[in-house]
Amino acid sequence: MGDAESSELIRAEAVQGAPNGPAWSFAVPRGGALWIPDGGDSDMAWLDWLTGIEPPPAGRMFWKGVEWRERGADDSSAERGRMGCTFAAGGLLANLDMDENVWMPSRMHRREGAEAAIERWARHFGVWPLPAERAPLVRERDRRKILWTRAFSGNPEALVLERPLRDAPPEDRALFLEAVRQVRAGGGAVVWLDESLDAETRAALEPLARAAPETA
Repeated sequence: MGDAESSELIRAEAVQGAPNGPAWSFAVPRGGALWIPDGGDSDMAWLDWLTGIEPPPAGRMFWKGVEWRERGADDSSAERGRMGCTFAAGGLLANLDMDENVWMPSRMHRREGAEAAIERWARHFGVWPLPAERAPLVRERDRRKILWTRAFSGNPEALVLERPLRDAPPEDRALFLEAVRQVRAGGGAVVWLDESLDAETRAALEPLARAAPETA
């Protein structure tokens, strides 16, 4: 395997969300950042496809050079545990307290050093100690930062971020973009899903590639 291939974390080959829809192909190397313009109103279930939860209807999605479809259930779960995600819809489990929502992925994937990583990122985002309360009792701003903590606390090799800064105040945006910078500095890749990027976010993500559908 050549240097270019070994540095590649994510690759899409002719991925389509609907029959006869546009095909998307791209690659994201370690330390790289890719913006996929997507407002959540298309047929493209990018977060599910990028993390191997579901295969795309057409085309192929790879993680570390292996197509997700070729991985067994245990392998897929282990590799998914090396990714951090934010969900536009929140992604909270309503039957768990906020601190349990953060701890759950680390316990599921048996992550080493989870306690230190969770405390590090919770302090970074200003939500340490994590509240042992259900979501309705925690203010929205803190809920958002707790979900950010969950995404970063697994020392992720890749971040898949679905509209992560929607409605976030400027000081919180700065904290989030600094966290992304730190992950990239450590060799982590970033895929950012949003219909548009403001100038501040775009500048913080540079060097940044933009995905686009293939043209005939």
